[in-house]
Amino acid sequence: MKITKISVFRKDLPSVGGGLAVGDLTAERARTFDTFNSTVVVVDTDAGISGCGESCPWGASNLGALPAMPGLAEALLGKDPRELHKIERIMDAAIEGHSYAKSAVDMACWDILGKSAGMPVYMLLGGKLCDGAPLYRCVMEQEHDRILAEIEQYRAAGYKYFKLRVGIEPERDIELIRFAAGIAEAGEVVYADANCRWTLHDALKVVRAVDDLGVMIEQPCLTYEECLHVRARTNLSMKLDELVTDQTMAERMTSDLIADVACVKMARIGGLTKARRIRDYFVGHGIKIVPECMMGGEIVSAAVSHFAASTPAELLFNTTDLHAYHTEPTGTIAPPTSDGRMFCHDTPGLGVEPDLNSLGDPVATFE
Repeated sequence: MKITKISVFRKDLPSVGGGLAVGDLTAERARTFDTFNSTVVVVDTDAGISGCGESCPWGASNLGALPAMPGLAEALLGKDPRELHKIERIMDAAIEGHSYAKSAVDMACWDILGKSAGMPVYMLLGGKLCDGAPLYRCVMEQEHDRILAEIEQYRAAGYKYFKLRVGIEPERDIELIRFAAGIAEAGEVVYADANCRWTLHDALKVVRAVDDLGVMIEQPCLTYEECLHVRARTNLSMKLDELVTDQTMAERMTSDLIADVACVKMARIGGLTKARRIRDYFVGHGIKIVPECMMGGEIVSAAVSHFAASTPAELLFNTTDLHAYHTEPTGTIAPPTSDGRMFCHDTPGLGVEPDLNSLGDPVATFE
């Protein structure tokens, strides 16, 4: 089997509710997006089997996968997409960086491998170890009554994990965390995500003020050293996200005992192939995992659902249904969700196909 054509589509994904505030490792530290731009890649083969992948970054990398695609396509045409480790090495040799572009291509190759083997992707990842991944929801509101209303809305849909967006200013963040923790019911988990936005001084101020609550703090500061300093000075559990970038960082985090939970995002790392390797390393050392991606539609969510399903249930912290954050589709059919959990399709491959009516014509084709 050989790759004969690679088609690239771009799709604007308007955010549900009008906007989503996210943090990153750029100098801006925080931005609010009302639209995310997703890149969908379709890989065709001479065997008549096609696969789809998707990547949807933000911030400094919001140009997405398109700039890297000519170089990647030139290196990949004529290669067997089922040889995932070879594809990984070819892409890394062809172009440095551009993890977002590589992730979309890698995802499409996993889809092809599953279809050619007649197996869902989760089986190729080691089997289904979790029957329905618990989902979290981001609580974006800043007023108490609106926080309560949003949590009650998600609670009614079965969600038990609520991620509170903080990083505004320390006194306000302390107030929000204490309020949200106070309205949590038995079995629910509230955690505060600063998205790298606290200075070291602010982070220490907040964790000391909420140390009695038992909440989890996510990515308090911009640098690894700052996060490690905070970790050593609080009894609160910690989750790292933006700093989980490669195998070397995973090994460093494990050695330093810095994180109770690690978020492994396919697009940030360079694809499902690399993400699985890092996920398995964390799992082998007893660190809980949030398997997910940056942003995206139904194609990304399908890949996340298989990634989560193949993670041991006792070490799967949660994940999220990224397609539910947008009003426009990239693929069909989305992985099913029910009672605050996401399930994966049992059909061969990812179980999702690109929605060409929504995507329109490709912006680039390589053959």
